[in-house]
Amino acid sequence: MKNRSIQFRNLLLTVFALSLFSCSTTKLANPGEAQRLQNMAPPDGKALIYFIRPSAVGSVVNMKITCDGRHIGSTTGKRYIYALVEPGKREFVSHAENKDELPLVTEAGQTYFIEQKAKMGIVMARTRLERISEEEGRKKLAKCKLSGDCPAYVAQGNE
Repeated sequence: MKNRSIQFRNLLLTVFALSLFSCSTTKLANPGEAQRLQNMAPPDGKALIYFIRPSAVGSVVNMKITCDGRHIGSTTGKRYIYALVEPGKREFVSHAENKDELPLVTEAGQTYFIEQKAKMGIVMARTRLERISEEEGRKKLAKCKLSGDCPAYVAQGNE
């Protein structure tokens, strides 16, 4: 019995340590880059969607986001990602202890803001996606840093 509790404690410590290594931000080439990324206009024929996780609740838990089943990035607390998508009906899913789906009809040339909310669950953080206004989105975005897992940033020739 004692051996089992020691194994469980060691497992928890290992999971915690590994989760710390998953927290990263993208190193931006210059200070103006952060402002540019938070004020982009969508390219022709695309919609721009910001996924913002402004809360520190469950901040070490890495939450993946998919669009129509395709990985578009992940966040930890006080981080954001963005995605450039084709216009039309899209289904965004946030993955944590649970999955939360947000269907959204996007239009080319439009920018959308989605807050990725976290709250403590039974084992780890739970997630919920909520569309927010541009005004609220820009305020929350300004308080966050770009996540280290943002494929759209890399696809645009950045690293």
